[in-house]
Amino acid sequence: MSSPFEDRGDEASHVLLVNAAGEHSLWPVFAELPAGWRQVLPAASHRACLAAAEHAAAASTPGTTTRGVSR
Repeated sequence: MSSPFEDRGDEASHVLLVNAAGEHSLWPVFAELPAGWRQVLPAASHRACLAAAEHAAAASTPGTTTRGVSR
């Protein structure tokens, strides 16, 4: 049996979740959302959800907006 967290190609198989700490997680569309998490991206492909999570992580990483600024 394959994992429900695996990439399913272009199938809208996952959603993107976020918790109060700002942590993001990919979650299978068929599974109930875990307590303390809320959905922030509608059902999309695994790749689209992963890209959105990576974008959110980069946006919240200190120093990512100061590239090219000398100190």
